[in-house]
Order: sequence, then structure tokens, then C-alpha cells
Amino acid sequence: MRLRHRLFATAAGLAVWCVLVASPQEPQHFYNVDREVDITGTVREIVMEPRYQDKAAFLTVVLEEKKTGKLYTVEISPAWFFEQDLHQGESLRIMGSLVSEGKVNLVMARQVRLRGEMMAVRDKHGFPNWRGGPGRQKRRWKR
Repeated sequence: MRLRHRLFATAAGLAVWCVLVASPQEPQHFYNVDREVDITGTVREIVMEPRYQDKAAFLTVVLEEKKTGKLYTVEISPAWFFEQDLHQGESLRIMGSLVSEGKVNLVMARQVRLRGEMMAVRDKHGFPNWRGGPGRQKRRWKR
């Protein structure tokens, strides 16, 4: 009887392990107010890519910092939320949370300053301002 229980427990454990290994896992990252950075730079690349279980196309830019030339991948917001045309070569100032993701310097934006206007894409605690979906009719850009 004990042998049967051990075999069953081993088989169940192996089945769970196989499911975990086989399922695609998206890297999880969270906004951390203790790791906030302020970066001013030039937009080198603009990417619209699916993020967060492919719920919406997400606006992501590669930003080259003016002082150091260091490249950052900046996760801004869902494309429908941003409301502004962004162009390669434009100057952009980002305040956000630095997330270590391997060799990529990933920043989750909280504030974006573009052409003299500032947009808060997250609140002061890092929670997304796009919560509630595209139907929110709140003014997003401030001078």
C-alpha cells in the first residue's frame, strides 16, 4: 500500500513539473517606486508589440540616454491610451521604474514628457492610468 502511494505521489509530482516546464511563461515585472529613474534621451526605435497576455498592442520605445548613450527599452502604455504621434529622433523624458531583465535595461514609464507636455501613464504608486479600458474620457496631457 505504501509503495502504491509513493508511486502515485511521484507520478503526480512529475505531471505537475511537466506542465510547468511545458507552459510558456511570460516574464513578470512590476512597478517599483524605489527604483525610479529620470531619463532624457532620443527615441531610436518605436515598437508596437503585444504584452500582458496579448490584450492590447503596447507602445514601447528604445530610448538612447543623452548623457551616457545607454539604451533603454521603455514600456509606455497601450497604444490606444497614448494619444500622441511619436517619431524616431524625437527628444523624450521618462520617469519610471527600472526593471532588470537580463541584458536589457527595461523601464516601466510613469510620466512621459514630450514637446513640453507631460502625460502621467501611471499614478504615483505605479498603478496604470489606463485601468478601466478605452472608454475613460479623462484628459491625460498637461502643460
